[in-house]
Amino acid sequence: MVSCKRVLCQICIVPAVVIFLAGQAFCFSASLPTKKVSWHIQARQVSYEDTRKLYIAENDVVITGGKTRLEADYVEFSDVTKDAFAKGNVLLISGNDTITCKSMNINLASETGTIHQGTIFIQDNNYYISGDKLQKTGEFTYDAEKGSITTCEGDTPDWKITGKDIEVTVDGYGHASHAVLWAKKMPTLYAPYFIFPAKTERQTGLLIPIAGYSDEMGFEYQQPLFLALSDSTDATLYPYYMSDRGIMLSGEYRYVLSPDSKGMIMMSHLNDRTEGDDAEENEDYNISSTPDRTNHDRYWFRMKHDQELWYGFNAKLDIDYVSDMDYLRTFGDGYAGFNSTDHAFEKMFGRDLDSATDYTRENSLLISKNWFSYGLNIEALWYDNIQARQLDIEDTTLQTLPSVEFFAARQKVAENFGLYYKMDSEFKSFYRQDTTDTKITGRRADIHPIFYYPIKFGKAFFIEPYAGVRGTLWDTDDFTDSNGDDSDTRTRGLYEMGLDLSTTLSRVFTLNTDFAEKIEHKVVPRLEYDYIPFVDQEDLPDFDSIDGISEKNIITWSLTNTFTSRKTITDGNGDESRIYKELFWFKLSQGYDIRYEQDGDDAADDPWQDLTLKYELNPMQYLTSNGTIALDPNTGHFTKIQVGGTVSDNRGDSVNLSYRYSTKYSHTWNTTIRTNLVPDILQAYYSVETDLEDKKTVQTGAGISINQPCWGLNLAFKDESADKSFAFMVILKGIGEFGTQ
Repeated sequence: MVSCKRVLCQICIVPAVVIFLAGQAFCFSASLPTKKVSWHIQARQVSYEDTRKLYIAENDVVITGGKTRLEADYVEFSDVTKDAFAKGNVLLISGNDTITCKSMNINLASETGTIHQGTIFIQDNNYYISGDKLQKTGEFTYDAEKGSITTCEGDTPDWKITGKDIEVTVDGYGHASHAVLWAKKMPTLYAPYFIFPAKTERQTGLLIPIAGYSDEMGFEYQQPLFLALSDSTDATLYPYYMSDRGIMLSGEYRYVLSPDSKGMIMMSHLNDRTEGDDAEENEDYNISSTPDRTNHDRYWFRMKHDQELWYGFNAKLDIDYVSDMDYLRTFGDGYAGFNSTDHAFEKMFGRDLDSATDYTRENSLLISKNWFSYGLNIEALWYDNIQARQLDIEDTTLQTLPSVEFFAARQKVAENFGLYYKMDSEFKSFYRQDTTDTKITGRRADIHPIFYYPIKFGKAFFIEPYAGVRGTLWDTDDFTDSNGDDSDTRTRGLYEMGLDLSTTLSRVFTLNTDFAEKIEHKVVPRLEYDYIPFVDQEDLPDFDSIDGISEKNIITWSLTNTFTSRKTITDGNGDESRIYKELFWFKLSQGYDIRYEQDGDDAADDPWQDLTLKYELNPMQYLTSNGTIALDPNTGHFTKIQVGGTVSDNRGDSVNLSYRYSTKYSHTWNTTIRTNLVPDILQAYYSVETDLEDKKTVQTGAGISINQPCWGLNLAFKDESADKSFAFMVILKGIGEFGTQ
């Protein structure tokens, strides 16, 4: 499938307040107050013409006033009209901006004038605006006849945009007719009319358009319109034209009510000309893993809201409602697509959306309050089953309407008493749109306190026994268990207990090298025991994991090693500070299930669980690695291997290798190589993912990027099993970028 092309162009110009004035000679000095600014003229020759009321300065003229400096070979200034004329090697410096030209006329009062065969340089964003005739038509507006704009230096810039007539309003828009993009002296792109934003402040106006073509959409064009409604609210409209599908209308509304109260609401709608059925003309408009789509009316409503309530309470509202199973993957790109929406929510609220392939979408309202050691959550949770709704089939999705949770963090029972406790408690009401004999509705209350008594023996050993109880009450609707009991009320009581025994051994090695002064090796052996007795729970309803708690009788041993370096550095003032760095950490652990030992020949499994190694390696700046390895001691086979590492150098070159294996899911090898062919200028990368089980390449990617002071170029190629794509992006620094995504 052809990758959708995105053409992006942006110009953002910062004001150049241009003021031209006249002044004084090398052997003559005069102060000319204008708008409370005294202008000083210095030149080899200065005269005054009484008829025209003009000061005339010649040869090495320098005029200064305020933040403005004008240099030229010849200057005329009228103290009556405040007009100035300068010619010959003209240089005007106004603040951080400069103008060079052959000649100019300027009115100091209105700050308007004409520049002939000149260039305006605006320091912010490094803009150069050139033309045969430049007009400064207002304080922040410029016109250029047969003009050009670029951010590159030199008489022949690497790129420039030319136009028959260019108009720029700082904090507004720019317009260019018959616009041409040049690469050096070669024209590359042409547009009969071009409009671009030139904004430095938040205000209503058009944003960067996106255009392109794809097999699924046809010709595409998106032109967003931003609306600055107030200081605390704004909206954006996203009309999206697709020649094969129609026009999608999307809108976004954002608001900030207070530092802790804000929201974002988005809605998209499309009357899709295509269907996703298996008809030949529509076979490309359906995701293969979903049922055929027959609806033309397609939409997606999503919102998130944070609200600060009274008495320290806070609320969070999340809504995600979409018309069909194909929508989120079909419209993943673009301004109002899934990817940009997910990123915007994550950035603004710290909460993202469910995956685009998740066909049960979460909607929730959470009200919470946290004290120093306690917390309260009140939540209504609704899962929208798109497949059941789209196909009009029974929906047995479990909903929680509502749930109330109260919890206590670990804390002392009393100030001068060594006993600690923590507690979880909840009440949940479960609802299903449709029910079966086992998938029912009902309510459940659960309380689960645990008590700890840490004891320290001398300086070496730490022991912490714990014990907890759990009480659960169910009130169900139309539930009959396997024994034929249809009573509504059920109860369960459980207890648990355990022990944590550990010690810490450490030794410090002195190196006194550039690598480290000292390295501490810390070893923590630990033995843990956890026990939950068997309780018959076949007569209980099954809503979630709390309803079926398995017995446990496990001893787990672990050995944790940590290597930490210390180095002293001295700053420019002679002050010393110590830098600590964790060089290597690994933990080896294994569980032994006593239940299987007690069951003897009837045991369903071997008592020894997987021997697991977890590690993090970071010995030096250019070498990192981490991973998890699990080995079944009973069969001698690995059940899980997830390891990876990166080797790099100070140029930015790197090689990343990762290996993934599990008995149930995957067996892959990934390699990514990045290199700075020319540091800070030319970079390249190559990546390949191989399925070792099927002995085939899953994905290959390669790319190259060029970075220059005023432009950049990114090229990328990706070859997947079902698709090949090529993308490029040209970056015109200070203006914007265009290409494909």
